[in-house]
Amino acid sequence: MDPDSQPERLYAGEFRHSIDNKNRITIPSRWRRGRPEDFILLPEATHQFLIVMSPTEFGKTSSATEANQTVSARDRRIFLRQLHSRAQHAGADRQGRLVLPEELCRKLGLKGEVALVGGQGRFEIWNLQRWKRAHEEQTPTYQHVASAIGL
Repeated sequence: MDPDSQPERLYAGEFRHSIDNKNRITIPSRWRRGRPEDFILLPEATHQFLIVMSPTEFGKTSSATEANQTVSARDRRIFLRQLHSRAQHAGADRQGRLVLPEELCRKLGLKGEVALVGGQGRFEIWNLQRWKRAHEEQTPTYQHVASAIGL
């Protein structure tokens, strides 16, 4: 199988890693392909965390937005303009280290130990204290939905 035709990654789990003084973070080994990878970095809309996804996954998000008829054509154009202007390219090296832009680290409070949280075709990087709060606050919702779907 051609390496570029591999299926998209499934990012599952929660990991705690530290951002070094060069704003590098190591992607968990379970999430790596064993070769340098390109990613798109996107701050979450309310600046709670950083979304990390492959260019393919980012393209799917753009396409889904373009096809969404529940949002007006004007609002879709504005959203897509904002989405693409906020996104940044980043690459992980062979050791799985991803360099995060200084401005994003500062804006999102990413420093020292952070939480990497799986999310299907993407993962999130959270300020550790913010993640602990969100996780605690959102656990009742998780429990409610888990019960509703029989999990």
